[in-house]
Amino acid sequence: MKKFLSAACALMMLICTGCSQSDATQEIAVPIYEAKKVSYKTTVAEVTEISERYMKEGKFGYPYSEKVSFPVSGQVDEVYVSSEQSIKKGDLLCTLFSDDLDLRIEEKEVYLNQAKKTLNTLIAEGGDYYEIEQARVDLDIQQLEYDHLVAEKDKYNVYAPCDGYFKLARQYSRGLARFTWVNAGSTFGTAQDKSEEYLFCEIYDNMLNNVNFGTRVGLTQGATTCKGMVADIVRNENGEYSSYYYVIRPDEGAELYDFGAVQISFNVYSRQDVVVVPSNAIKTVGDRKFVNLLIDGVKVEQDVETGIVDGTKTEITGGLVGGEELILN
Repeated sequence: MKKFLSAACALMMLICTGCSQSDATQEIAVPIYEAKKVSYKTTVAEVTEISERYMKEGKFGYPYSEKVSFPVSGQVDEVYVSSEQSIKKGDLLCTLFSDDLDLRIEEKEVYLNQAKKTLNTLIAEGGDYYEIEQARVDLDIQQLEYDHLVAEKDKYNVYAPCDGYFKLARQYSRGLARFTWVNAGSTFGTAQDKSEEYLFCEIYDNMLNNVNFGTRVGLTQGATTCKGMVADIVRNENGEYSSYYYVIRPDEGAELYDFGAVQISFNVYSRQDVVVVPSNAIKTVGDRKFVNLLIDGVKVEQDVETGIVDGTKTEITGGLVGGEELILN
């Protein structure tokens, strides 16, 4: 019996020893890593001055053009100009048939000549004062009516309004045939005025906000810098699109060449002592705008309201007071 118990005890000790070794083998050591410190690129919200401006490229050229329309309705008689042709002011571009008016002028000329003859006869034969004065009045009336008809005839002629360059309207790009019917006010073509060059820039679709007549501009051409102002704003309709020509008048004494690009800075207005941040610090999600602040090493989102933009900088009108540390990355 004692031998049996000793064997059992020995067996139990062996099993326990095996379990202990197995548990030691299965134990997993989990390494502990130390978190890296986050590095932010930051800047400070400044209280300074900011200006709203647009930077555009300008050139010297001919921004002015004028639509050439038919003064009256009628049939085309002769066309004296082709598309894309140089013109001089007063050149006859087109005539319309005026047969009915010509007949009326001929009839009126007969009455006019008769009135002249009557007055001359009364004067030569010693007519009384009242007969002569009545003949003078009748002659004046006939002359006025005749002159009016002759002036009406001139409306059947289409003249060049300026020195420049003429281009037929799109519907007449292949030419305008004789006897074609045209309506009063319809466009015959466009005359580009080339009598004088101007500095201008072209803006497509929408006008520049807050840029008006008299707005000051800065001008740069190579190493030359000077000032100027907006002298005119011309709407340009070109069929498929519309644009605006901003005509610039450089200040007296400005030395700019009439070739090569000119950088134009439209200086709309400026504000003093406002909070200004880099534009890339502002995040947008839907209608929400915010910046990331770094406060005691912690990133905190702050909603903001924005004002004018000057290149890479934006005015903050609400949400910051200046001096805050902003996260850029």
